Amino acid sequence: MPALKIHPLHLGTLIRPRIIFFYDMANMAKPTEAPVLAWYIEGSDKKILIDTGGEDPASAPHRAPYTRERDQTIDQALGKIGVQCQEIDIVINTHLHWDHCCGNELFPKAQIIVQDEELRYARSPLPIHAGAYIKSVVEKIDYTVIAGDREIAEGVSVILTPGHSYGMQGVLVQAEACKYFLASDTVGLFECLEREPPAISGVYVDVRKYYESLEKIAALSAVVLPGHDMKVLERKVYS
Repeated sequence: MPALKIHPLHLGTLIRPRIIFFYDMANMAKPTEAPVLAWYIEGSDKKILIDTGGEDPASAPHRAPYTRERDQTIDQALGKIGVQCQEIDIVINTHLHWDHCCGNELFPKAQIIVQDEELRYARSPLPIHAGAYIKSVVEKIDYTVIAGDREIAEGVSVILTPGHSYGMQGVLVQAEACKYFLASDTVGLFECLEREPPAISGVYVDVRKYYESLEKIAALSAVVLPGHDMKVLERKVYS
């Protein structure tokens, strides 16, 4: 088994009502600062990236409050850990919401993996969800489409966790010390897991499947890293 390490990459910052990340009616409108995250897996025989970040805030005023520093583009963030975009072999899109896949075109040599249900819905979403997708990103990428759980490389597997979106997938990584599950938006904040049952986010397409996915995640017995919690960035590497 390779000695895998996980590098969280900070690709910008959103400010959104708390309910977007944590279904909590008591504090639903509280402004919450949330990172846009990607993850690089070090130590595999393949160079694996999970998610690629959002649009340029300068060209997307409708996404405000949303900021990104010069060194928070995906190419700059990878460069800081000694990796170039053209070296990436595999990109895993946890889902196709705009803040997770807008950098896909920077990886023309990579296999870009997405769930079949996610791509299908992203191509023809209901009006209430349409703003979460960018048609050009969905249409112009040559995706590798899978269905369900799948081992991607030794120690790295995607786990289908629908609810937030129809084809949401998280990534299970067997690192040196323990298993980590990169939950993306299925678990927005660490606080979501402090409830019993765990809290969903306020953005979802299927509540029943969402709760089933949370049960599936619990059964993995892994350390869960959420998709939009600043606390994730308190460590530079998870191993």
